[in-house]
Amino acid sequence: MSKKRKPLFIPFSYKLFISYLFIMLVPVIVIGSYAYMTSVQSIEQHTRENLDAAVKQIKRNVEFRVNDAMRSSDEIYADQVLSRYLSGYFVDWDRYVVTTQYVLPRVELASNLPTQNVRLALYLDEANFSEYYYNETEEALRSGARQFGIFHTSRIRQEPWYRALDLTYNSTLWKQVGNDFQYHNISFLRPLIDYETFDSIGLIKVTVKLKDIFEDVEFNTLASGSQLFVVDPKQEVLFASSHNAMMYAGSLQVDASEYLAIEEEISNFPAKLVALIPVSSFKDNSRLVRNMTILICLVSLLVLLLFSMLISRYFSKRFHKLMASLKSFKEGELHKRIQYRGHDEFALISDAFNDMASTIEKLIDEVYISKLEKKETELQVLHGQMNPHFLYNTFSSISRMAKLGEIEKLHEIIRSMAKFYRLSLNKGEMVIPIEKEIQIIEAYLEIQNIKYGDRIRIEYDIDPDILHYETVKFILQPFVENALEHAWYDDEIAIKLTAAKGKERIVMAIADNGLGMREDTIQAIFKKTGEPLGYGIRNVDQRLKLHFGKDYGVRIESEVGAGTTVRIEFPVREFEEKKE
Repeated sequence: MSKKRKPLFIPFSYKLFISYLFIMLVPVIVIGSYAYMTSVQSIEQHTRENLDAAVKQIKRNVEFRVNDAMRSSDEIYADQVLSRYLSGYFVDWDRYVVTTQYVLPRVELASNLPTQNVRLALYLDEANFSEYYYNETEEALRSGARQFGIFHTSRIRQEPWYRALDLTYNSTLWKQVGNDFQYHNISFLRPLIDYETFDSIGLIKVTVKLKDIFEDVEFNTLASGSQLFVVDPKQEVLFASSHNAMMYAGSLQVDASEYLAIEEEISNFPAKLVALIPVSSFKDNSRLVRNMTILICLVSLLVLLLFSMLISRYFSKRFHKLMASLKSFKEGELHKRIQYRGHDEFALISDAFNDMASTIEKLIDEVYISKLEKKETELQVLHGQMNPHFLYNTFSSISRMAKLGEIEKLHEIIRSMAKFYRLSLNKGEMVIPIEKEIQIIEAYLEIQNIKYGDRIRIEYDIDPDILHYETVKFILQPFVENALEHAWYDDEIAIKLTAAKGKERIVMAIADNGLGMREDTIQAIFKKTGEPLGYGIRNVDQRLKLHFGKDYGVRIESEVGAGTTVRIEFPVREFEEKKE
């Protein structure tokens, strides 16, 4: 009698391993087979998309160079002052000064492009304007050297290409004219107009080498063996990336069985790009994808088997670490961070948690520091309201008026001074309605006008609809004081104060006709470099940013000898008076 065989013992780990093997083996084989069969079908579509993107990028590079050449004419076309001069709006004795100090420098500047050499020519109907040009040598024409010149239209009036032009005042045209075809050039044409009448006064002609536009473009981004052509509307080849390009009767000979053709129109230029890509490059890519698919399937199977044994331990360990950190954070230990190295979802969660903890901790510190800074600034402003220098000068003026018996002026200055300090102190409040801020500056200017004998001309342009909005106190007086102390150089000074509502913000401006400032002086004011008139300006700018945010504050525009304009911007907010 034979003995009964014992059941084969299989450890649970083996069973789990075999289960995972079958669970993962079937999807890997199915997916791998599907990927292999579809890769050959999809490779052409993907390659076409990539090549389309490459050709579009080449087109954008070409368009950048085309637009760069067009910008040379824009500087001439849009210059209204230059247009007036070229139209003959000047007296004869000014002709030399106008030509040498404005016209020629402007034309030369327009011809100096950083990316390519251009030959800029202006053809003028005004025969009284002198011609200015370089002799065009054969070497210069072939090399495309950078040049500019001013000619009379009579030089080209009988040219067939000029007689065929039909340009309106705002139209443009790219065309090969004159000797452009001979020297492989192309010209950008547009009328030169009189902005008084919008009549044409001449022609702007910007000539560039075709190779300067197309030669340095990155053609190597296409597949190996590819060729690229630039073809005009008549199907004539203007430029080819290869000297061995196939051409017949001015057009391209394309064998559809060997090449895939991709075309892209060039904006603002009368031509299109035609890229020919060898079909053989698709087959090479198909074989590569097939081999890579098989290799990836095998590697994926091995990796998944190993990963299945480690995943449970891996995730449980990271999860427990995350929960411990969250518990510490809940108990108030804001400095705790998760130390995790990896590039998966747990890494994103860890980074998000660390960022959140850092942000909360930073916000707590910023709120505390911001309150301290705001309080300190408010104390500085309260101290500045009792400016000893201003108070001393005012009392000196009062004393002088009393000695001279100027009772009416004495009465006015004391009344204005009382009004000024009553409004300035305002129970220590730092936020007031715009109406009160206007009243403060009015009282201040009344005092100054009495002191200086009405030599301050004041103009107000205040929108009454904004008076009930809130503002930070004492934002106008420092700028008016600076104008009186540093900008006044004549018998009188004019100060204009405007306030209006813009798009979601209030814009107040103080303009004077004083000495003005250089740009470096303005920059020094905001950089805390010790500029004597900078403290009050920075103080106002900082208070506005503290109260309303960093998007608001003070901007200064100034021109030496013409005056200064200070713009103060803050958001539109209704003023709410605090209840006692």
